Amino acid sequence: MRLGIDFGTTNSGIAFYDGQRLFAVRTNPENENPDVLPSLIYIDREYNATVGIEAAFAYLEHDTGRPVKWQRQHVGEVEIVVAGKGDDAITYGQEMHVLVDVAAHGRLLQSVKTILRSPTYDGTRIFDRFYTVDELIRLLLEALKNCAEAQFGEVCDAVVIGRPVKFSDDPTTDARAEEIIYTAAWRAGFRNITFATEPLAVTYLHHVNSPERNTSLVIDFGGGTLDLTVAKVGGSEKPEILANRGVLVGGDDLDKAIMKYLTKYFGRGAIVGHDQPFPDDMLDLLQSWQTMSDLSRPQHIDRIKQFQQKSNNRQAMRALETLVTQNLGYQLFRTIERTKRDLSSALLAKLDFEHGNIKIHEVITRTRFEQLIARELTEVEAAVHAVVADAGLTPDDIDVVLRTGGSSAVPAFVNMLGRIFGADKLRQLEALVSVVGGMAVISHDNQRPIPTYSMRYETETHHILDNICVESDQHAEKYYLGVSQKAYVDSAWEISYLPANLSGLPSVRIPALDLENDTEDYLRFDIHVPSRVYVGYDGNALERPRWLRDWQRDDTALEIADGWRAPRVMKLYSKVFEPGTVVLGGNKARGYAGDIPTNYLVIVKAMI
Repeated sequence: MRLGIDFGTTNSGIAFYDGQRLFAVRTNPENENPDVLPSLIYIDREYNATVGIEAAFAYLEHDTGRPVKWQRQHVGEVEIVVAGKGDDAITYGQEMHVLVDVAAHGRLLQSVKTILRSPTYDGTRIFDRFYTVDELIRLLLEALKNCAEAQFGEVCDAVVIGRPVKFSDDPTTDARAEEIIYTAAWRAGFRNITFATEPLAVTYLHHVNSPERNTSLVIDFGGGTLDLTVAKVGGSEKPEILANRGVLVGGDDLDKAIMKYLTKYFGRGAIVGHDQPFPDDMLDLLQSWQTMSDLSRPQHIDRIKQFQQKSNNRQAMRALETLVTQNLGYQLFRTIERTKRDLSSALLAKLDFEHGNIKIHEVITRTRFEQLIARELTEVEAAVHAVVADAGLTPDDIDVVLRTGGSSAVPAFVNMLGRIFGADKLRQLEALVSVVGGMAVISHDNQRPIPTYSMRYETETHHILDNICVESDQHAEKYYLGVSQKAYVDSAWEISYLPANLSGLPSVRIPALDLENDTEDYLRFDIHVPSRVYVGYDGNALERPRWLRDWQRDDTALEIADGWRAPRVMKLYSKVFEPGTVVLGGNKARGYAGDIPTNYLVIVKAMI
């Protein structure tokens, strides 16, 4: 069964189209719209994951209003480069400690999709476990898949997943983001995985419902991005895409604009001593509920308490302390979001938030809100004109403007579009189902190209690595790299950290008992496509064995841990091999030097 998925910044959904009818999947019965899964993840101290509206309920029940308690904990050792680079680098190990909120019952994650804009973000540590970003996304995609299979009673392993026109202005970061979602879908159990841009999905949904040909502008204004597509749709011909454009502005930015206005209740504009204004760095941390908790760290709390003695607005300083030490950021942002929604149907809305020293009672008018989001309005209007020009058209050439996404109902944007194209051309699509419905239509069509990087991931019919054997009387096996996977066939060592670009790749699990092996042909395996083979070698080694010395040193590393010793850093080295048999030497083959208490790791990444 072929499905369509809308993996959204704020909400996600999954649907099936049979060529005639669209079938929504009930993904979250407790939600206001049971066919929509809020893109929320809550992970508790036992590493149980909850997704959707239940994740919000769990966080509000267990972690909102509780005191924050920071404690310093040891997390391992990091390699510091003093001078040089590559094999000539002078390095030393530095023990690492971090501050941990030991009172936390769990952690809530929101807007995981937005994280994909970062070219370096690999994941996050939750309590004592590292989660790669693809693993976090997998939790949401797996929940969607399970709901679909339960509803339809059959295996659902083919999917078209929506993506924005661009995750980033940088093409490399954009490609990385899509592959991370692919890896997440592969780990969730999907095997035939393709992608379509979110406005393209809306275009297809409009196409199957339009008997006559027309030129449409699709505007998808979601939580993280604004995507625009100009296309000819309807009639008997296939849709023709004329232009695409993406803008890194979303509904979350509108929420932040309101929060910026509310920072006057928490110190903005105050003098905190010696004619010094309230610090900008602290104001920046107030822009997002995810970063607010940083202000509860000891160094910031000390400053806040000093401000309470010296400031000309001591009430604001007390309110700030309550906000950050009682973990109230998420609850405040939920209130902000409700106010934003209310302003789509009313000229003014009340924003009331009272908790301890916090006493916010605001009446925000629609006019005031539009002033707060003036920058975003300007960016969106420029993008609308640009995408129409990209298509070689003028606003008069557009027959219909299709609006979707939660933020597309904001009156300021609606009025802007009416001014540009004429109000009679505007059509509001159902905000939370139009993208997923279009993805289902595209999936039924089965015309999307298979991503070239898919050849890096094994399926039942696509094998990259096999015929593994070791020279000793032990055995070795294939596995797919991921956090918490066993590092060796015969020990408690597990993968505790890895770069996201290696997650899910076929790997070789060898015996820890063979760490003393000194032969030149210890490990053999076959690869069926040109591949870059990575070896993770113990970071404490003074010298690598000769067979490993001509390998390229990678900038990243893996870590392994066994639960009672400090994690060990495994430096990564790589070399490209053509299809055939790969032969690697032993861990302590000729040339090695140093105290090496662990065997090496092997990962295979097919070349594209």
